[in-house]
Amino acid sequence: MENISLSAKSYLDFAGLGDLKARAKDNQEEAAQEVGRQFEAMFVQMVFKSMREANAPLKSDLMGSSAGDTFEQMYHEELSQVMSQKGVFGLGDWLAHQVTGKANAEKAMQAYNQTRDTARALPKENSAVSMPLPGTVVREIKGQTYE
Repeated sequence: MENISLSAKSYLDFAGLGDLKARAKDNQEEAAQEVGRQFEAMFVQMVFKSMREANAPLKSDLMGSSAGDTFEQMYHEELSQVMSQKGVFGLGDWLAHQVTGKANAEKAMQAYNQTRDTARALPKENSAVSMPLPGTVVREIKGQTYE
C-alpha cells in the first residue's frame, strides 16, 4: 500500500484526474482504489478544517495571522494526502470494495448459503411438535387433541 503513485495529487489536480479517467478504462479496481484514497483525503481535510474552525475562538491576536492560517491549511492538506495514501482510516479501501461490488457479492452469497443451510436444518411441517401453553389443560380423545 505504500508504493502507491497517485496520478492526482489532490482532487484539484485536473490533469491527474484526466489521467485517472483514462486508466480507469484499463484497470477499474486500481482506479477505484485511487478514487477511494482521494475521497478519504478529502474527508480528512474536512475534519482538519472543522478542527481549525473550532479552534479559532481560542487563538489570540498575538499568535494569529493570515500567513500562519494559510500555512496550517496547506500543512493539513498535505497531511491528509499522506494519511490517505497510507490508509490510516481505511475509508478509501472500504469505499473501493463497495464500488467494485466484490464485498457485496460475497456477502450476498454467504447470506444465501446460510439461509439455505438453516432451512434444511429446520424440521418439516408434518413432524413439528406442538407444545401447549403453560397452564392449559390438554385432553386427547380418540386421536383428537382438545384444549
